[in-house]
Amino acid sequence: MERKRSAMLLALPAALALFLFFVCPMVYILVKTIGENGFSDFLDFFSDPFYLDILWTTVRVSLLSTAVSLILGYPTAYYMARTRSRLKNVMMIIILFPFLVSAVVRAYGWMVILGKNGLLNQLLEAIGLISDPLEILNTETAVIIGMIHLLIPYMILSLIGVLQSIDPNVEYAAESLGASPFETFLKVVFPLSLPGIISGCVLVFTMSMTSYATPKLLGGSKFRMMATMVVQEINVNFDWGAASAISYILMAAILLAQLIIVLGTSRYMKRMGGGKNA
Repeated sequence: MERKRSAMLLALPAALALFLFFVCPMVYILVKTIGENGFSDFLDFFSDPFYLDILWTTVRVSLLSTAVSLILGYPTAYYMARTRSRLKNVMMIIILFPFLVSAVVRAYGWMVILGKNGLLNQLLEAIGLISDPLEILNTETAVIIGMIHLLIPYMILSLIGVLQSIDPNVEYAAESLGASPFETFLKVVFPLSLPGIISGCVLVFTMSMTSYATPKLLGGSKFRMMATMVVQEINVNFDWGAASAISYILMAAILLAQLIIVLGTSRYMKRMGGGKNA
């Protein structure tokens, strides 16, 4: 009991800060928006196909970015969790290094690479794979590429901790009982690493849904996501009510996705031991 009370006291300053500087302003803006315009801004959003298409684009880009980050990040995390090579420290530095560079700078770097006269088109033309430059910049593909580069370190770091906590003897036991390497991974490693997969996917999906700089710079003026629409409603249309409605709808979509993930995996997590390896 005393230990639990001490933990609560340690968490109290952070909880108060979040309540005062995050929850209270959000509730204030929501109450003010509803008080001035009622629910008209929210109804206008769901009755306009233009806004619904932007919401679907945001969800689609976020899901694709999350899926590709998981596919690319899982093998990397597994190798780093199991290897004893000195390259592990080098790889960790490479993974952490992007955190030292702004998302805006990284987006500008991809603009140099993916532009019509960028490095990628120059390389493909030089080796004869294409005759005309590819139109990659200012498309959804460019945004997804930028998102993956921006967020894949979060996926890898979420997975490494869980994979390192899995005892290698469990894999050896499965192999000694006649399981092939693929069966060992599918029936032992993957289920035990599910807590890391869930946390990594939730983190990457949430950050993708709320990303602004990458879609704005790599998607161009015609490509819109929810975060860019909030800024447009404020700076261009001067409609604070619509901006508030879009912000809360975005937050609700993220919370709904997280709720679906938690409810969809809770039974499986209990069967696997409650996610003790997380």
